[in-house]
Amino acid sequence: MRVPPRSDPVRWRLKRRAISRIMREYEQKRAALGNPVSPTLFRNPKFYFAAIVVFVFLGILLSNTTDKAVRRMEVTPHMRAIRNLDVLAEALGRYHFHTGSFPDAVPGLAALVRDPAVPKWDGPYIRFLRNDPWNTPFVYAPPAGNGLPTLFSCGEDRIPHTPDDLFPDPARFDPGTAWTNGWVSAEQRLPGVTVLPSSPDGKR
Repeated sequence: MRVPPRSDPVRWRLKRRAISRIMREYEQKRAALGNPVSPTLFRNPKFYFAAIVVFVFLGILLSNTTDKAVRRMEVTPHMRAIRNLDVLAEALGRYHFHTGSFPDAVPGLAALVRDPAVPKWDGPYIRFLRNDPWNTPFVYAPPAGNGLPTLFSCGEDRIPHTPDDLFPDPARFDPGTAWTNGWVSAEQRLPGVTVLPSSPDGKR
């Protein structure tokens, strides 16, 4: 670029004016960017609409992230065993509520599924009886007196009365009475469930 000599006053003034104009535009833009938010912005409905859209989008994004994290959470055999024990304890409590006692050692937990020919039995109280996550039957024994029955899982070692035995929450044996309102047996609650007799020949 060839710089015009200062001896040409006309071209020199034009150049100075162009530089001054560029500097003024630069200062105006910088001032505009540095100004605080205008108070009138918060009186503009479009501002609130845009804010709502942003918050909704963030909420959906956060919800999806949380759901994925929950789905990735591993349900361990220990957790499944405790959940199954709590369900059995609650079913035993309902059995006790109807019949006035817990099942005998025989048929044991099967009395929650099959009619044991006990007066006022109104089950089934569970859909079916399953083993614990280590494919070992849950251990059950009726109470010696007026206490709670024995109910536990043998745990991973599959040996009863060892440190890794798992037990239900004792409070689960007392389901309260709120559930009795509108209670119907599993035959009515669970379509397709058939109450099996206490013995293979159908005698009760």
